[in-house]
Formats: sequence, structure tokens, C-alpha cells
Amino acid sequence: MGYKVARASEYLAITGGGIQDIKLAKKSWVFPWQSCTVFDVSPVNYTFEVQAMSSEKPLCHPRRFHHRSTRR
Repeated sequence: MGYKVARASEYLAITGGGIQDIKLAKKSWVFPWQSCTVFDVSPVNYTFEVQAMSSEKPLCHPRRFHHRSTRR
């Protein structure tokens, strides 16, 4: 049994005995018959260029996508 605390950009996902589905929390007691996973909700940027052809000349379109990653 232990008391778990997530950092500012993290959450705890707790499953197991006494929990119907998934419990999301910033801090919680975790019992031995439960499992706890910490995941990070900080945004991650992926940058790439898309090249295309027009009827006159090639075009280059820079694009950026934001993705939330999981960690631990």
C-alpha cells in the first residue's frame, strides 16, 4: 500500500480491486491489489514538411501537429 502523487503534467490511472473501471487522479492511496500507471499529458510537437506539385512549380507546406504522449 502506498500514497502516490502525480507531478503537475501527470495523472495516475488506477485499476484493480474496489474500482469498477479506471480511476484517474492526481493523488491517491494505491493498495497492493490495485495497479497504478502514471501518464504524462504534456503536449509534444511533430514538425515536418509536405511537398506537393502545382501546375507551375513545386510547393512546400510546413506543418506542425500536437500530440499528447504517455510516459512511464
